Amino acid sequence: MLLHPAAGAGCVMPSSSVQPQGSAAPTSQSNQSQPSQPAGTRSAEQPREPPQAEGEQGTPASIGALSEYLGRLVRAIEIPGLPDRDRNHLLQLLPLKVGQPLERDRLRESIRALYATGRFAEIQADASPSGSGMLLTFATVLNYFVGSLDVEGAPDRPNPNQIVNASKFELGELYSFDKLDRGLQNIRQLMQENGYYKARITAETTSNSANQQVNLLFHISAGAPAHVGEVKVVGKTGLSDIQVLKIARMDPGDRVTATRVNNALQRLRKRYQKHRRVLAQVTIAGQKYRSASNVVDYILQIDPGPVVSISAQGFRISRGVLKKEIPVFEENALDDDLLNEGKRNLLDYLQTRGHFDAKVEIQRESDGEILRVIYRIDPGPRHKLVLVDITGNKYFDLAALRSHMQIQPASRLLSHGRYSGALLRNDVSVLESLYRSNGLRQVKIETKVEDNHEGADRLAVHVQIAEGPQTLVGAFRIIGNQKIPTDEFRPFLSTAEGQPYSEQNLSADREYILNDYFNHGFPNATLDIGVQPVAGQPDREDVTYHIEEGEQFFVDQVMVSGLEHTHSYVVEREIQVQSGQPLSQQDRLDTQTKLYELGIFSQVDTAVQNPEGSDPSKNVLVQVQEAKRYTFSYGLGLEFQTAQPAGTTAPQGSTGVSPRVAFDVTRLNFGGRDQTVTFQSHVGRLQQRGLISYEIPRLFDNQRLKLIFTSFYDNSLDVSTFTSQRLEGKIDLRQQIGKQQPNRLTTLTYRVDYRRVKATNFAASFSKGLIPLLSLPARVGGPGFTFIRDQRDNPLETTKGNFFTLDGFGASSYFGSEADFGRLLGQYSTYYAFGGKGRANHQYVFARSTSLGLEQPFRQTRILPPGACPLNSAGEPTCSNVSVIPLPELFFSGGGNSLRGFGLNQAGPRDPSSGFPVGGTALFVNNLELRFPPVTLPYLGEGFAFAVFHDMGNVFSTAHDMLKGFLRWHQPNPALCLLPNGTPQPQCFTNFNSSGYDYTSHAVGVGLRYRTPIGPLRFDFGYNLNPTTYFQAITNPITGLPQNAFVLQHLRHFNVFFSIGQPF
Repeated sequence: MLLHPAAGAGCVMPSSSVQPQGSAAPTSQSNQSQPSQPAGTRSAEQPREPPQAEGEQGTPASIGALSEYLGRLVRAIEIPGLPDRDRNHLLQLLPLKVGQPLERDRLRESIRALYATGRFAEIQADASPSGSGMLLTFATVLNYFVGSLDVEGAPDRPNPNQIVNASKFELGELYSFDKLDRGLQNIRQLMQENGYYKARITAETTSNSANQQVNLLFHISAGAPAHVGEVKVVGKTGLSDIQVLKIARMDPGDRVTATRVNNALQRLRKRYQKHRRVLAQVTIAGQKYRSASNVVDYILQIDPGPVVSISAQGFRISRGVLKKEIPVFEENALDDDLLNEGKRNLLDYLQTRGHFDAKVEIQRESDGEILRVIYRIDPGPRHKLVLVDITGNKYFDLAALRSHMQIQPASRLLSHGRYSGALLRNDVSVLESLYRSNGLRQVKIETKVEDNHEGADRLAVHVQIAEGPQTLVGAFRIIGNQKIPTDEFRPFLSTAEGQPYSEQNLSADREYILNDYFNHGFPNATLDIGVQPVAGQPDREDVTYHIEEGEQFFVDQVMVSGLEHTHSYVVEREIQVQSGQPLSQQDRLDTQTKLYELGIFSQVDTAVQNPEGSDPSKNVLVQVQEAKRYTFSYGLGLEFQTAQPAGTTAPQGSTGVSPRVAFDVTRLNFGGRDQTVTFQSHVGRLQQRGLISYEIPRLFDNQRLKLIFTSFYDNSLDVSTFTSQRLEGKIDLRQQIGKQQPNRLTTLTYRVDYRRVKATNFAASFSKGLIPLLSLPARVGGPGFTFIRDQRDNPLETTKGNFFTLDGFGASSYFGSEADFGRLLGQYSTYYAFGGKGRANHQYVFARSTSLGLEQPFRQTRILPPGACPLNSAGEPTCSNVSVIPLPELFFSGGGNSLRGFGLNQAGPRDPSSGFPVGGTALFVNNLELRFPPVTLPYLGEGFAFAVFHDMGNVFSTAHDMLKGFLRWHQPNPALCLLPNGTPQPQCFTNFNSSGYDYTSHAVGVGLRYRTPIGPLRFDFGYNLNPTTYFQAITNPITGLPQNAFVLQHLRHFNVFFSIGQPF
């Protein structure tokens, strides 16, 4: 059963309050009155402080007043003021039952049992005659527990969540006036830290006796925020006060906030750390509030500390290696842990270079102003580990053993191998643990190090393993489990009869069984493991798991609070905690996860009411905080690249910058449901788009299905040949496939698209026979699908995993389309990390991506290659009634996210008259990229990284042309088509345009990356090894019309791109 705050009878309690600051001295007052009863009455429904009982709790002094009833039969037991369901439940917990004689011990134990439930602050036993027996009554004062926690009137900083956290109240805990006073004082302190010294804070409490819950509402009247007054600097700063304040950026008149003060301290610390004073201490030594002017004066205490100098002696190590291996430079802190980590890193650095016996010691020297940290290095002789020989192993193969060892023989990556006596000893310990965890408890491993093995300074390590007998599990028993059958968790246990005996397996089993019991409502379950050798079988151990289950706890009621706009059923269907079911921690966590996944709550908290009480029926509280329903986002951006469209006379475009302005509005919780309406728009020189979508998750109450309605208008200039106009509407049904796992997402989207596309603004010299055909508006409609499998570890900065997508679409006249064609486009990307000693920020990443696209017309739709549809003698097109794939529907490629050897969308076939790209029905792109770990650049700092890449591919007129062009790295020589006077030979265009672009372009380049929270800023410089050659008609400078003469043009070799995010 789910209850909401409005359920049950309630009463509003008087507010407790904290008054605003009234004087220069930072003091606060708390006014609190005793709760009054509604309608002038006072009852046990009102929360009260638990009494201070004398003596043993649960043994009231009035028990003596019942002496005259001792021995008489109890005819009935009453607990007034409780619902029947709760009263009957509590009566079952009492040792004293109806029909039994009244005994002092049983009465005392019954009172103790009621106190132990945690539900009562006071209990008074009373008796009255009832026929031949007596009526026993327990008069009680209820305890109340914290229910919902809400805030009204909170400023932006601190926000409501911060205020609730400052109150220190926890959902479900016992409520008291003392806790409320402390909470109000904590909130007052938080408000003052953020400049609200005149804030008025009150707490309104609403009680509900039906579930013994108190809901708290904190009213905040923030008042005017304080500002920074005088800032005094004390200490030997080494800087002038003006310089300190300039660095801190905390000027008189600035608004006081905790963030501003903390940032000021952090800036000063970084300033000193930048000058190698990593021990600098910067604190607020004092602050004083002046109420008359509403300002706060601060005293900045600065101790710059000594200059820290870190060096290495005894072995030449570059400054760059020191900064990389000693984390003091990265952490800007100095302590023993960081210095010792640097020592270990230097040892590893030396050992990988053949100094296997190297020793590193840390020495500190100080003269007051300078603290010198010296790593004294004794490199020892240089060796080369040429052999690691392992013998005697039978249970594990060599590959499995070597994977657990740190010592490694010389290889291409480790020119001298990796070895030291300490590493070898550690490897022996690891291998012995591996064997023992698999039942080989008598394993013995001996090592022998051979110097000058087949040459001077060549080491060989011989590892001799004596595995010994394997100890197996004999009889395996589980006893004591009454509520959970053994078969339920046996399949998940590592221990089984006949399997290797392992203490690690026993420990893993213990954790699993206790977690399973905890999630079945047994928080006090224990597990003892007994191990007994089998008589006459020294290699066998009998194992017994003895379980003490303890008491099982169940869910009584589930109470939800915090709903304002959301329909209750939206939350209820996600709640995994059900009334009457065992109290499960996992169900509570799953509830939080599912509610967060709705995307309409900014915070979700769950708790158990009265967690310390012994009552086996527990209420579970779920409090949500609705996220802001409207979100407005806007931004400015730009793209810099070659071949941006530059008018109708420049087939190659020009190098330039394309600014972009974006404005989006998102409406969450649409209609009180987990549905979203989104408006997106961006306006730039290359593209203008407006989009509206309506998203319905959990279609048919299936969390794997999502329905999306989308409509948009798009005007794009990203292809220099034409301007694309598109008005589109579509319906997407998205299905999640398989089990959702971290870094593993598989979806399949079914869709129906319907759009109107149009190509305009062709070049004056564009083939006249094609313009009437290609410029006509065309309807395109049909079904499609998109399959996505994403197994990347991080979509913004991927280091490992893979990504696969396949998109299919079929345009058909059955769906109102004027062109009939099918499209298939797939991409597969993989990522491999290596080097860097396994540290993510120091690894190389090899990334590769392959894209393949195909389009095929059917019915009356045709593919028109470049140069088709010439004008007849009358100057009219020869194929005006032909149905073709609309130009905006063809494949175009080239640019920073595809083929970086081409400018923006410059790859593929070109119009024979104007020289502009015309796209194609086949696409092939292959990208290879090696991404280097971040480096520190002089004057520029950290966060920069480099990459080298190779891109190959092209756009082709047909799939047949693509197959021919895979192994062709150069175009057929187009110069053979020209006569000496520049006039084309007969049939030259037909021959050239049908096969002259069928080749694979190759490009190499370098890239620069700068890491940001939204993805890397990317500069790519690509060099095309075999750029495209094409024809362009000579235009009459007077008429602007093309003449019957052509020139040979070449796409540029060099291209540059700037954007945000990795290319793939």
